[in-house]
Amino acid sequence: MPSGRPGSLRARRAVAAAAVGSALLAVGALIWFVPFLAHGRQSVAEVPAPVPLKSITQFALAPGQQACMSYVAVTPNSRLARFRVRAGTAQGGPRIELILHAAGYESRTRVPGDYRTGSATVQIVPPKEPLLGTACFVDRGNSAALLVGTAEPRTVSRSSTRIDGRPVVGDIAIAFLDSRRRALIDSTPEIFSHASNLTDHLVPVWLIWILAFLVVLGVPIGTMAAFYVAMRDDLETSAN
Repeated sequence: MPSGRPGSLRARRAVAAAAVGSALLAVGALIWFVPFLAHGRQSVAEVPAPVPLKSITQFALAPGQQACMSYVAVTPNSRLARFRVRAGTAQGGPRIELILHAAGYESRTRVPGDYRTGSATVQIVPPKEPLLGTACFVDRGNSAALLVGTAEPRTVSRSSTRIDGRPVVGDIAIAFLDSRRRALIDSTPEIFSHASNLTDHLVPVWLIWILAFLVVLGVPIGTMAAFYVAMRDDLETSAN
């Protein structure tokens, strides 16, 4: 006597195949994704003005000149500042002083001279609480310097840039980093907060959490459902 209907048997086989595929997917996630989340790394604290996507804009500073950007976000985790600077002459670049200031807060640090080109990373004094301030780059040498930035509409931030008080188009690319090594999973709240800031809070943080939760659940569930349907249809085709 048959143990069950053919359709029921095919359904059980499809469910078993989907379960095996889901288990392999879960094991792969544990092997690859979890260590990636738990691995300590240097995290980004804030990106007031991102680097250009395609076209680089250079802001020239003569000796003694300063370029200032307003509405620069600085957080308590902002312990390092990174920006790109190029020498204006073949003899090497001058000393550049980075000054961050806001109400009740100021940080001053200098980049040594004689560089050619590259990324400068300097230690700054973080504020006690998140704030919006001004970032000024001052040429403290005897030759010109070129600060790398962007004038692309896609990457220009809400900051306004002035060189010696004269407004210019574009932003000087700068990012603030946390000098401490932290796991990506521990930085998730800050990452979501940065994402909300990029939309000027049009997408609130709580909505980003919901979307992330739906993605984390929806991708594996959708994969399992698609695998089950494919296996069921394949078994039905073979039976026919």
